[in-house]
Amino acid sequence: MRLKGIAKFAPRCYTRSDVTRTSRAERPRTVGTAGHDAQVSDEQPVPTVRDRFVAAGLSQERVEQHRAAGRVRLDGERVDDLDRAAPVGTRVVISEG
Repeated sequence: MRLKGIAKFAPRCYTRSDVTRTSRAERPRTVGTAGHDAQVSDEQPVPTVRDRFVAAGLSQERVEQHRAAGRVRLDGERVDDLDRAAPVGTRVVISEG
């Protein structure tokens, strides 16, 4: 077999006539498991006061100590329930008393 031009530098497997080539358009689109059909929501779960303090690095025990002492505030209001919703944009602080 005689090759011309740049084709003479191609590996033999690409120049043989018995090799089947598949274009990108002919390749299968789905690989692996099929996608889910369930409804997808963009809503994120609303964090609680406890979640926000734990995310800031406080331990569960330390957050409970501050709550028992009455130092936990959500937008200036005292918080007695650490599972109260504290959405993004609210201010969660530990006050001095």
